[in-house]
Amino acid sequence: MAFFRAAALDLDGTLTSQGRVSGAALSAVDDARANGLLVLLVTGRIGVELEAEFPGLTEHFDGLVLENGGVAVIGGRARPLALPVDPALADALDARGVPCRRGDVLLAVDGVHTSAVTDVITELELDCQVVHNRAAAMVLPAGVTKGTGLTAALADLNLSPHNAFAVGDAENDLSLLEAAEVGVAVGNAVRSVRHHADVVLDQADGLGVAELLGGPYVSGGRPLCPTRRWVGIGTFDDGTPARVPGSQARIVVTGPSGAGKSYLVGLMAERWIMAGYTVLVVDPEGDHVALEQLANVRLVDAGEYLPHPVDLLASLTHPLTSLVLDMSRLRDGEKIDYLERLRVAGQAGREESGLPHWVVMDEAHLPASKQGEEDWHWSPRGGYVLASFMPALIPAAELECADMVLELRGDQGSTGLRSWEPRRAVMRVGRDDPRPFNVGERRTAHVRHRHKYADLPLPVNRRFYFRVKGEPLVAGTLNEFRTAVRHLDPDVLEFHLQRGDLSRWLDTTIADKDLAAHVAALESELSARRSAELERIRKQIVAAVSDRYLEEPHRATR
Repeated sequence: MAFFRAAALDLDGTLTSQGRVSGAALSAVDDARANGLLVLLVTGRIGVELEAEFPGLTEHFDGLVLENGGVAVIGGRARPLALPVDPALADALDARGVPCRRGDVLLAVDGVHTSAVTDVITELELDCQVVHNRAAAMVLPAGVTKGTGLTAALADLNLSPHNAFAVGDAENDLSLLEAAEVGVAVGNAVRSVRHHADVVLDQADGLGVAELLGGPYVSGGRPLCPTRRWVGIGTFDDGTPARVPGSQARIVVTGPSGAGKSYLVGLMAERWIMAGYTVLVVDPEGDHVALEQLANVRLVDAGEYLPHPVDLLASLTHPLTSLVLDMSRLRDGEKIDYLERLRVAGQAGREESGLPHWVVMDEAHLPASKQGEEDWHWSPRGGYVLASFMPALIPAAELECADMVLELRGDQGSTGLRSWEPRRAVMRVGRDDPRPFNVGERRTAHVRHRHKYADLPLPVNRRFYFRVKGEPLVAGTLNEFRTAVRHLDPDVLEFHLQRGDLSRWLDTTIADKDLAAHVAALESELSARRSAELERIRKQIVAAVSDRYLEEPHRATR
């Protein structure tokens, strides 16, 4: 199943042409429902009138939103979503000879009477609005739209608007398209709808709907997150906002230890949660527990209780719930085992429910540190963030298919920046040139645990192998590397320093460019000193040989 779980389709001008429902569109609706998509009919029509003109039509849909958002019908049960327009308005219009039709919530009139209706609303001091639908007009309580109706209907179905797309053609569909993750205009839509839509179909009315339902957006073959859904995480140097997709993207966050990766990851999670997305933050080191301060975020402390991965994911089926899994009190082996089971269960669960919208995996190198680069991978669908200070441990396929890479630069931890200095990062989207930006401010606190990297085990092919006699000396962690350097024989240490092995390993494997640069400077200093010392000794040897064998002996004068 793809990302989208629901479709909201307008009727007149979208499914119909010249008053007739498109057979191709209805066939496409039936096929989409058979494949697991819930399809809602969203119309300004009154229920009894809809059934009278199009008998049996509603049987092709999983739910209805009638009266331009005033009434929802789910499971065959109608529910008014607002109080009806004051009956005094209909009485006053009758008295003026303005024909109107009454629904459970709205009044429907011909568009030519709009001025008269507006005058009566003003005279009666009513809190109503007039909504246009091409040549027709509807009077509704203030704030009631197709968009609010869709949101209410999706809530009844326990679905998120972020997993829905909407299709329309006329002015009263603008709010419908705005409420869904993706808004689509059929080819015959009015200019304002075409302008505001995220996608404009080539085909008109029902043929356009059939084109969409059978196409790659719905099947998941072509992910789409409109730019209006992107969330800001900072500011580029030219003053424009630095933003990341709201859904359906793969993001890799890298940078040396202490550069602020967890800070940036937490910032993205905050922005998605506040935008109404469901986020699962997998937190091996307890860096993100403060996200619990946000509304609808639940913290699971794995040290107290670690639910089965299926049960953990089942708690995320409500579209407004996000979760932080704090694994900091588990041993590394326990973390890696659970992460593998969670990965498998998460991919299956997301196929069923479309949730969570985002899986944020901090310390994403952990599984590979035990299993090897090619033994694990993430599903190609949905939103993922993989953050690691050692991108070399993330499978190459994950890096290659990333839609966006964010790289932190330098030591920007609690002691690396002055209070007024912004964190700096670089954003690369696809194959575009990288752009530096200032990272935005978080609402929740960030706890930094640099020590967590010291004992992180590296896979065999990523460890440092020192050239010593006898038993090989291997450093499998940074702590072991530090201890080995401290006790190495001088000739072994000198051998590796002269070759630049230490700085190269810190740069390419540990990905700590600042530490690598510092060690490289020390290697260069040793090389420079040795070169100077070598030249001094060279000259002394030349002078000694010359004095002994080649210079004329000094003869005493008589």
